[in-house]
Amino acid sequence: MVKMKNISLLGLLCALSPLLGSAEGLLAIDNPAKNGQQRQAFATVEAFEGNDQVAMRQYGGDWQGTYSPRTGTNIGLLAARAEAGVQWAGYRVGALYRAEALVQANRDTSDLVQQYSTRSGYATGRTYALDYQIKGFEAAGVHVSKSFQRQLGNQWQLDGGLGLSYLRGKRVKLETGAGQVVTLNTKDFNANASRDSSSSDLNVTDFAQFNAPSGRPAAPSGDGYAVDAGVVLRHQASGASFELAVADLAGRLNWKDLPNNVTNYSNANKYYDANGYVQFNPMATRTSSYQNLSQTLEPKLLLAANYPIGSFELQGAASYTQGYWLPQAGLSYRINPQWGVKADFDFRFSTVGLALEHSWFYLDLRMNGSNADTANAYGLSAGISIPL
Repeated sequence: MVKMKNISLLGLLCALSPLLGSAEGLLAIDNPAKNGQQRQAFATVEAFEGNDQVAMRQYGGDWQGTYSPRTGTNIGLLAARAEAGVQWAGYRVGALYRAEALVQANRDTSDLVQQYSTRSGYATGRTYALDYQIKGFEAAGVHVSKSFQRQLGNQWQLDGGLGLSYLRGKRVKLETGAGQVVTLNTKDFNANASRDSSSSDLNVTDFAQFNAPSGRPAAPSGDGYAVDAGVVLRHQASGASFELAVADLAGRLNWKDLPNNVTNYSNANKYYDANGYVQFNPMATRTSSYQNLSQTLEPKLLLAANYPIGSFELQGAASYTQGYWLPQAGLSYRINPQWGVKADFDFRFSTVGLALEHSWFYLDLRMNGSNADTANAYGLSAGISIPL
């Protein structure tokens, strides 16, 4: 996650981007119902990142280039998951890594950040109602899951699965900001805003970032768990299948000694830089503390359907988290029993995914557009399985 080095209000807002695919969908949701019966070693990695406003490479920087925000809430999304382990008789045990983040900002906040970052000047006489939120974490641990099967009549088979993860927290950022900015001219505005930020990346020995309470500097730590569940319903005659999976059906990370800053911004602590742009000094109104915090992991849902037509298969899916649906549609082609190819499109970020699949491995790349420098979303999904 981005370290907030700039002490101005807008500098803080410009650091909206967090840590910077798919086991399933764009949210790297693992469905334990798909655990196989074969004895094998496996490794998978899934990663996706995207945002609504600018090129991904500009999101944590100066927001240059094309700016195309949504009218309502704009989001920045990260979903990353990697696992390596062994499988047998429907069981899987593996070492797990996860990183997830969601940034939500209203249009006013997004516009203000873009105007500040590009030094294009503020809209004179405009009132910006600031409202943004950041939730993100990084963790590693151990994942254990088990699938089971049940025949439903002569034509249907139901596969189910459960998974449990122990997680050791590595990094976290939880932040909210709200308030109002009224511009006076293209370089100056009055502000009445507040920000509440808990972050493991804060340098607690740097007074510019943290007013350390009396006593020793504390090192944050976190641990917790996550429960996953899923089902796959298969129609044996047609080959059609329907899938439901929920990641973090229950989940929590408990953090200890997490640095927290509560900061207020008002006209009382504003000043101007050498170019005449307004700045704010948060040290004048910042309250710092260490907190023990319980972070509930947000559930993530996947719905999917597949229908084969000869060597082709039509595929539709939709992922969901925190009020946002991420639908996809795709088509795959089975070249022979071992090889296949796939293409799909996601409707939120307009990425195209192209995949090569083999009975032992797969590779899936996705991006919106053909230029990584200007793309505002891209992802990678890869995996390998080795019979034992």
